[in-house]
Amino acid sequence: MNAKSIVLGTAGLGGVWGRRDRPASVRTILTALENGITALDTAPAYGDAEEIVGDALKQWRGPMPVISTKAGRLRSYAAEEARYDYSAAGIMNSVYHSLKALGIPAVDVLFLHDPEAVPEEEADNVIGVMQHLKQLGLVKKIGLGGNIPLWMEAAIKTGVFDVIMEFNRLNAGNVAALYDRLPFCQARGMAYYAASPLHMGLLGRNFNVWQQQPPSWLPADRIATAQRLQLIADRHRLSLPVMAHRFLLNIPHAFNIVIGASAPDELEDSLSAFREGPLPAAVYQDILDCNK
Repeated sequence: MNAKSIVLGTAGLGGVWGRRDRPASVRTILTALENGITALDTAPAYGDAEEIVGDALKQWRGPMPVISTKAGRLRSYAAEEARYDYSAAGIMNSVYHSLKALGIPAVDVLFLHDPEAVPEEEADNVIGVMQHLKQLGLVKKIGLGGNIPLWMEAAIKTGVFDVIMEFNRLNAGNVAALYDRLPFCQARGMAYYAASPLHMGLLGRNFNVWQQQPPSWLPADRIATAQRLQLIADRHRLSLPVMAHRFLLNIPHAFNIVIGASAPDELEDSLSAFREGPLPAAVYQDILDCNK
């Protein structure tokens, strides 16, 4: 089975990409649930996102969605700002605060936020705290959320983690996970979350401005790839964002796609693109070739 599940990410709704209207953010979540999305991803680091998700869940009368949140990275209202607390007390307090903000008794998935920022000598203690939270029943599954350092690969192979989420490693602008992490997870029965189909906006609303003023975290080769992808989209009479969304539907594996809509209209754009279904095989191959 190669089924894809759509997860609504809430970083933008929480305000890390700019100030947002809270009622509109709640409405975006409710609209997503009404349109068949059954999973929400949030984090303390996403501004007011957890509280906004909690507000939406109080109003929602349908089946309870799968809720994932994170621990380790502290609250911020700027995507580039990162502060961390990976202490046992910090992680425990983070989870208790998340449960209160979300208004739920347990989190379906707890991700360790930005594992590359964890000091290697503290890794065993951090993993131990997450396992303890799972034993307590406060979280049902534990995972890694973000770029994963090489030294943590050994821990992954032990089977301690149930889920892996990676950012910008499986989309039209970077297919690295297609050849390493995704088949790795499939072989071990681990769920995989591919976050940011539009590469944090490079394949969407930020395409033009980032050609002139790229953010510090964005490698030059990613911009060059985006330019080649735009030519492919033009050749096939597709918009770049629509092509990028549909590309993920062609990938011959089952995984979760985390979209990052910041408003109802952005949500509708993403859902509309997915409704068009997979790309023609020739377009899919053009995108793969573009990434070589």
